[in-house]
Amino acid sequence: MFFFKRKRSAYSDFSEVGLDMHSHLVPGVDDGAQDVADSIQIISGLKALGFRHLITTPHTLQGVHPNTMESLSTAHALLADRLPEDIVVNLSSEYYLDEQFDEQLSAKAVMPMPGNRLLIEFSQISRPLDLEEKIFDLGIKGYQVILAHPERFLFFHRQFDYYRRLKEMGVELQLNAMSLTGHYGKHIKSIADKLVEKDMIDFIGTDIHHVRHLDVLKQVPATKSFERLLASGLLKNKHLFS
Repeated sequence: MFFFKRKRSAYSDFSEVGLDMHSHLVPGVDDGAQDVADSIQIISGLKALGFRHLITTPHTLQGVHPNTMESLSTAHALLADRLPEDIVVNLSSEYYLDEQFDEQLSAKAVMPMPGNRLLIEFSQISRPLDLEEKIFDLGIKGYQVILAHPERFLFFHRQFDYYRRLKEMGVELQLNAMSLTGHYGKHIKSIADKLVEKDMIDFIGTDIHHVRHLDVLKQVPATKSFERLLASGLLKNKHLFS
């Protein structure tokens, strides 16, 4: 009888990714870190996982997390003198496509990432009827759209070709690292794996909200899709500040 030992992953942490561009680390502004101590504990955990640069992206969501540039900047400043050594935390936001976002966009009161990139999301249950119009409008205004966790939008699962449509429109896709572990369910993992297999992912992000997520993230480097994603050379995380 022969026993075949599973090949060990070439990666043990996220050091080859280097930069996490989706997280909820600003204290007390959304459903992520609740206070400064909570923020620092999570940031220290991300550093231990190999990250050295973070772009934290608290929710901006009308009626639930109605954040503004001012409210987020004020809360983010609380972390400045408390960060672990050798880690940088920049500020952006995860923008929900709603009326508040439209108003902030018109007032030029949004906080894009480098390259004028905006991380967006919308309902995971039903696609906005004007989604393509909104994406086109953002492009006209000079913004590069990144769609957060596309594998979690359930209505796309029945029409996988729409992911290709988004790519054709110039949308960049950001995979949630925890999707590769089955954390959100087997079906979402299946879609995540397929997006990686089809070379459709531009960014990987933790989307970390609390300390408990650190244990899930530790499992990611051992997955086949993580190894494939890094080996593909397609990830843009490190290029955001280059």
